[in-house]
Amino acid sequence: MASRTAGAGPGPVAHAKTLAVVLLIGVSGFVVGSLFTVIGINVLSAAGIAVTERPTVLIAVSVITVQGLGFGSVALFYLSTREEGLGLLMGGVPDLRDLIWIASGLVALFIALIGISLLQTTFGIESAQHTLLERGVQTPELLLVMVPLSILLVGPGEELLFRGIIQQLLRIRFGVPVGITIASVIFAVAHVGSLTGEGLVATLATYVVLSLILGVSYEYSENLVVPATIHGLFNAIQFLALYWSITSGNVPIVLVF
Repeated sequence: MASRTAGAGPGPVAHAKTLAVVLLIGVSGFVVGSLFTVIGINVLSAAGIAVTERPTVLIAVSVITVQGLGFGSVALFYLSTREEGLGLLMGGVPDLRDLIWIASGLVALFIALIGISLLQTTFGIESAQHTLLERGVQTPELLLVMVPLSILLVGPGEELLFRGIIQQLLRIRFGVPVGITIASVIFAVAHVGSLTGEGLVATLATYVVLSLILGVSYEYSENLVVPATIHGLFNAIQFLALYWSITSGNVPIVLVF
């Protein structure tokens, strides 16, 4: 288990260095993941599979290569450069306490999402939409594909990179409250490329709030499995709800995290 004590010798240079490192890690995850995506598409195309013409296959390849291979390889590479290695991460086999954290965190995310949605509706605040909403309307079956991918790759991959490493480095340097907050802002900004339409700032603010819940669940459960499971289930439930709504004739405004 990683040390829970903020690092010694804080100063402007040390703070700037930590910020630069975590931003580089975040960007590298997407860059490496994108390279894997291009390779994956080319390999499948060479095998006679027209990936770009099959939305479900394209989404699956993107998730596997970005959240899986990209985020995973960058995280493991960075851990290999540190003396403590995997010891930087806080984790272990989930116990009853962790299950309580998972249930509580999942409920907290949906309460926060519903509350924010009500506030936005009340005050007429527009929200940007995730690109998967439009794709899901056109091809509902891809939403079902995203259910297992969310639990197995999206949740674990994003939490490993953004909570396990980025948040951990920030809280060691800046302390718990500031570390969780900065990591949540970085996590939100990382989703800009997946959002379309008006209301980008409002939607990013929503992501920050939801990310704070995940950050707190990691910090105080001291187990990366907790936020990874919460995140994956949160996404999966929304995909299932969206699939049911689309196939039954109604399209709700759902935030895909």
